[in-house]
Amino acid sequence: MNSTEWIIIFLIFQIINFISTWKLYIKAGEKPFFSLIPFYNLIILMKIIKRPKWWTILLFIPVINLLMIGVVITEVLRSFGKRSNLDTVIGLATLGGYVTLSLIHISEPTRL
Repeated sequence: MNSTEWIIIFLIFQIINFISTWKLYIKAGEKPFFSLIPFYNLIILMKIIKRPKWWTILLFIPVINLLMIGVVITEVLRSFGKRSNLDTVIGLATLGGYVTLSLIHISEPTRL
């Protein structure tokens, strides 16, 4: 693959992430344009999962961020009522792709 193909793949993933985050913020009752603001969107995400704002800093510390990504994915699932072990495993295995599919596109969950 050449660099142009990699850029196209990267842009496709960014567009999917943007649309998913936008819809997630709508379902959570937040203003969706906050999903466009770098770093602030993570602070709003901490608000959605009811965790302290300083957890955002942990997402930028090497090694700790690897653990925190899993915690945040799990907390997003739980804050929308997906509490089974299977939901957690699938959410972690797909690195949040399951969050996109289950919470935004397939079902109509409400924030708990």
